[in-house]
Amino acid sequence: MSFMLFRKNIAPKLILFVAMFTMLTVRSQHQVNMDGWKSPHRMEILTSAPAALIPFPREAAWTSERWVLPRDIVIAVPLSDHDITSVAVRSLTELLAGLSVKSRVATYEEGRTMPVNALVMTRADANGISSEGYRLKVSREGVMIQARDASGFYFAVQTIRQLILQAGGSRYLPGCRIYDWPAFPLRGLMHDNGRNFQSISLLKAQLDRLSWYKFNTFHWHLTDNPAWRSQSRRYPQLNDPRNREAGRDPDSTYSFDDIRELIRYARERGITIIPELDMPGHSKYFEPTFGFKMETEQGMKVLENLIDEFCQEIPAADCPIIHIGSDEVRIPNPKEFIRRMTDKVLANKRRVMVWNPGLPPSAGTIEQLWREDNTKGLRTSSNPYVDSYFGYLNNYDVYSLVQRYFFQQICNRAVGDTSALGGIVCLWPDVRVEDKSKIALHSALWPGALTYSEAAWCGRPGYDLTYINALPARGTAAFADFREFEGRLSKHRDRFFSDMHFPYVQFGNSEWILRGPYRRKPTDSAFQAFAPELDPANDTGRLLTITGGILQMSNRTDPKALSVVPDETVYLTGYIYSEAAREMHAVLGFEAAARSNRRSGGIPQNGKWDANGGAVFINGRELPGPKWSNPGGHRYLNATWYLPPNEIPYTDEEFYWSRPPARIRLQQGWNEILVRMPRAYRDQRWHFAFAPVRQDQQGKWVEDPSIRITSSKK
Repeated sequence: MSFMLFRKNIAPKLILFVAMFTMLTVRSQHQVNMDGWKSPHRMEILTSAPAALIPFPREAAWTSERWVLPRDIVIAVPLSDHDITSVAVRSLTELLAGLSVKSRVATYEEGRTMPVNALVMTRADANGISSEGYRLKVSREGVMIQARDASGFYFAVQTIRQLILQAGGSRYLPGCRIYDWPAFPLRGLMHDNGRNFQSISLLKAQLDRLSWYKFNTFHWHLTDNPAWRSQSRRYPQLNDPRNREAGRDPDSTYSFDDIRELIRYARERGITIIPELDMPGHSKYFEPTFGFKMETEQGMKVLENLIDEFCQEIPAADCPIIHIGSDEVRIPNPKEFIRRMTDKVLANKRRVMVWNPGLPPSAGTIEQLWREDNTKGLRTSSNPYVDSYFGYLNNYDVYSLVQRYFFQQICNRAVGDTSALGGIVCLWPDVRVEDKSKIALHSALWPGALTYSEAAWCGRPGYDLTYINALPARGTAAFADFREFEGRLSKHRDRFFSDMHFPYVQFGNSEWILRGPYRRKPTDSAFQAFAPELDPANDTGRLLTITGGILQMSNRTDPKALSVVPDETVYLTGYIYSEAAREMHAVLGFEAAARSNRRSGGIPQNGKWDANGGAVFINGRELPGPKWSNPGGHRYLNATWYLPPNEIPYTDEEFYWSRPPARIRLQQGWNEILVRMPRAYRDQRWHFAFAPVRQDQQGKWVEDPSIRITSSKK
């Protein structure tokens, strides 16, 4: 799916740019101070938690007791509820086995004395517990889980996974009373395997982690321009590599057995799979395969047969929703097409789901809203809907991704219902990928997914777009909550993702002064220097204090405020105090291309950090950039969809979070960091990232708390 930024070619004057930027910054601080950040949790509950939990339980109380895991754990389940608890028991057994802890399952009759020093699951006294919710009590006598359905028991086990701690030579669970339930009934992740095929084993590993964080939906985009990935016995030509896009895994197809196996695997982890058979757009493979288009009478008959075949192979109980796409396409018969495809899905006793914007949906259809801004005012029907605004994992860099998902209010409300179903975050790796494991690295799958899980499970009582675009100021409740979450996120990175790509380090504990923008002449180079680096003493530029290790100039104002002629340059100034001369490291970078197309300034020239003219100065001297493997490469200032550059896989050096950090020499005392940030072309992803890091005992780069960037020498 391509990205629609909905920008118009409006060319305001520089004063409008400055005014809007100033208004945004002041408004953010004003609303935080006047209204307060409406966190779903009290800070004292968060900070007193003995373990880092994501998503954090809706209600929790901690006690001084603890349950030390015995050498042989008894998992006690009601005799009458074996089927409901079996999925949770399997997960718990696997969890304990991975910790080299023995376990055995014992049944008991409800109403009799509960086992002591055991982990007990029960539906007794589950009144008031919502679907997927649970109560969890840990005391010195053991653990009690109460739930009303299989998902509730399963998600309680995932909380236990995060609660297990170690002291000395023993493992234990801290004493607690947790009452937890989801804010939204649907919490999902979409993965596009139509463009880049991924093996079932790789998808299973993703489902494992998703279930740990209480996702209950996997939206499986099975078809796109390169290929129809699902098996078809009726039309085997769909699976013929000759009818697929060369270089896009043309030999790779998911058999019906593969699809059934992944659905079974997901169901055992509390996850429902929504397969997407995208039509009539995103289907370039179709006309060369059949000789006619999808929207023709012949094409619609083929699609109806394909829907029948898929539904005959995959039972409705396993696959209650079929997504038929319908986006980014214009056809002469939109109403007829969507009616016939909808009727066919309904005839197979499934619900229908479509993208919005897309073809006009029938009544009762689930609409998935996929704008690049929030969804207020975008609904045009009373149909139930799923929210995917700001939902493109591969459209944002790592740091802004976590920031926007933490503050995001799904469906523009605190909790969902039968109309506002929830949210799906989407991963669209449009550019060809060779090493599929790199999708999680280059698109920051896991930092984004974990942050989204917190917003979807806990909900957000309030919403302010400025929190998405500008990190709240120090001293505000919103800032404190974001920093607290960053701490939890980094702990999960280290504890649960040592075997997977998790490109994230904490960046919130920084503060800078922003100067500018300075207006360049159309004939000037983007490398032109202005007063902050030429003559700082005589600089009269506007000063603004900003928070965080990333500045998103492209997102801090309405896109209409950006002039058509890219002629602005801004500067950042920050200070680091060091007790002695030393070397530090930092994740450092400027523009990062979206993974949907290669539009970016590309790789800098040797010795530079930015292909668009950006530079970093340490104590008045320019920090030299590295020697690049492909200096000056991959410079594409326009979108590359359907063009040869989109068939060139990304490399690690194209993203500042997947390449080695910068080495910086600090002098004793105060050190000044000056950053030049020019905007070189209209659609530039105009931002800068700087996050101090250090190597941990395993050699991985993590945040360096000994380095603090301040906006003044104090």
